[in-house]
Amino acid sequence: MASLTQDIELLFNQLELVKQRPITDILDRIQNKDGTFHKRYPSGWKIKNSNDTLLPTGINKGGVYVFWWLNNSNESLEPFNWKMCSRKYTLQGKKISGQSGSDDYHQVEIEISDSWLEMYKGHIPLYVGKSADNILKRMSLHLQINQSKYRRKSTSDQLRRGIERLFMQHPNTADLIVNHVGYSFINLHGKDEVVNRFYLEDYAIGKLMPLFNIDIER
Repeated sequence: MASLTQDIELLFNQLELVKQRPITDILDRIQNKDGTFHKRYPSGWKIKNSNDTLLPTGINKGGVYVFWWLNNSNESLEPFNWKMCSRKYTLQGKKISGQSGSDDYHQVEIEISDSWLEMYKGHIPLYVGKSADNILKRMSLHLQINQSKYRRKSTSDQLRRGIERLFMQHPNTADLIVNHVGYSFINLHGKDEVVNRFYLEDYAIGKLMPLFNIDIER
């Protein structure tokens, strides 16, 4: 039976101590013999097979994970100042009341200001999430790394949609992810850890304040 069985603050401290890994740790470069890219992988990248021995231990189990914009050098944050980077994007809010038969919703504009980015000391948290039984599978849905540009929408692609919102004019956002995004995680696997995962995810969102976890009340 699932219950709250662990100290959530202690779990968060453990998550904070995990070293961020480059996203290329879980990717393979893929192209045809003539150097062109396969039609299924126009970005030239794919997620490693789940049985790849080079994958981090535990990534095929459940737990809580964080995507980061890695800030390892003076040049790491330059893309946020590119002309093709829009620091503003719009989220759909509550339905507008008083308009019978209308499907119009409030549109809430979010601006990622310089002072907001400067608040982070080091790597910038992008998204915190959880998986019951396979972190790698969940992360692959977030990344959609086989696509150079991603224009779809689902309930599992928040990281990639966040990157696309900021860099809508960039011709290959997969390259941005490969060059700048990292990840970390801790394991909390299976149904018995469901309560601990739930509270750790929420706690980590509140403490880290990741850019792409923002949700609008409905």
